[in-house]
Amino acid sequence: MTGRARLDRARRLLDTPPPSPVPGQLPLDRPQPTCDAGNPRCHAVPARPYPCGWRCEAHRPVPRPS
Repeated sequence: MTGRARLDRARRLLDTPPPSPVPGQLPLDRPQPTCDAGNPRCHAVPARPYPCGWRCEAHRPVPRPS
């Protein structure tokens, strides 16, 4: 396949419309995890996964000094 043919094929692929999304298959359909620290729960976004659960920047675990 020559360079020109590869470019033409790429342009054709880029011009085709994307497939229709299937509900529940996109990662954007899932709720974003929230911070589960505190009582009542903090529910701050964004939260990151830690071994102790999902935590926001304010509730992240502090590393122990070695």
